[in-house]
Amino acid sequence: MRSLAAVLFVVLAALVAGAASERLVGPAHTDVPAGTHTPQIARFAVLVYSMNRGAKLRYVGVSDSDVHPHQGGMKYKMVVTAADAGGATAQYKVLVWGIPGTYQWMLLEFKKIKLN
Repeated sequence: MRSLAAVLFVVLAALVAGAASERLVGPAHTDVPAGTHTPQIARFAVLVYSMNRGAKLRYVGVSDSDVHPHQGGMKYKMVVTAADAGGATAQYKVLVWGIPGTYQWMLLEFKKIKLN
């Protein structure tokens, strides 16, 4: 359990560092807290799911997202596209909760969307 916590800490630190570098070169977003842009949250979800399940998924993109306040933090609902090791892509329904500006983030749901 400690090793998973250490890995998650390193992952979160890398995401925060990436967010800081993005702020320096990207446009200013005054309505969105630093480090909480939807693509960053989607990458976090794919990475945490892949590490937890031993899956070799790679983030491709996010096509739909909704964010709203929930229990002292923010809840992100999104549709994320990820590729497996063979390059085949699939869409996933993702739910992430977190408190912007902290390391308190949780992946609540990561379900493959079945296409008819």
